[in-house]
Amino acid sequence: MKVTMNLERATHHVENTKALKLTEVDFKIKPNMKEHKRLFRPSLYELTIISEVNNQMYEFEGYQLDHKLISQLEKDPSTFLVGAEPPFLCGTNWPDSGISEVVEINNVPLDSLMITDGKNVIATIHHDEIPMLINWFKNLTN
Repeated sequence: MKVTMNLERATHHVENTKALKLTEVDFKIKPNMKEHKRLFRPSLYELTIISEVNNQMYEFEGYQLDHKLISQLEKDPSTFLVGAEPPFLCGTNWPDSGISEVVEINNVPLDSLMITDGKNVIATIHHDEIPMLINWFKNLTN
């Protein structure tokens, strides 16, 4: 996931935003920023959010972290999905899909999120940890 902001905010987050440490996974900001130059306007800078499980880093490609994505997570975590290709950060309500098979085989609690490669559960984000993840995301977008 990417989040775009001005240089001052991006620098602040890289220097001051601590990793979110959950039971099975840590969410972090990559320490490098990517500059997006714009014609006749100040450049914007892109931060990348990654997750770390057992010293393995995972990045969810193709998604911009914004208020719409956070709102989707707040309203219905069970149908939340981030990732254009594996790995995915997702909810558990995906009937008739490969994700539902992963949920069933691994007995993933239905009120949680999980990180999956489409075949195995990499990590589970328990129901009581979802509000902490939402607040951490909101901190990056406000």
